[in-house]
Amino acid sequence: MKPKTKHKERISSTYAKRVQTVLTEEQYEMLLRIAKEEGKPISVLIRKAIEEEYFKKTLLAQRKKALKSLLSLGAPVADWDEMEAQIIKGAMDE
Repeated sequence: MKPKTKHKERISSTYAKRVQTVLTEEQYEMLLRIAKEEGKPISVLIRKAIEEEYFKKTLLAQRKKALKSLLSLGAPVADWDEMEAQIIKGAMDE
């Protein structure tokens, strides 16, 4: 029995929604050529393009917002060794 590749395992267990689009002949041919050069299915290229163009920007904005929120708390920040010692002391005092 041939073992599953990582790629096929990810598809079978992760992807659940199908999206359809229409490309010009030139767009499709270029995408097909790139897919062959990279040894990847067209669907992988399209998912990667969507992630790069839209999802990474959104995720970065969410992370910046979370960081801004954390920084606004004004929590004390010290040298890591000092903070680690305080954490250990606090855990031992319980």
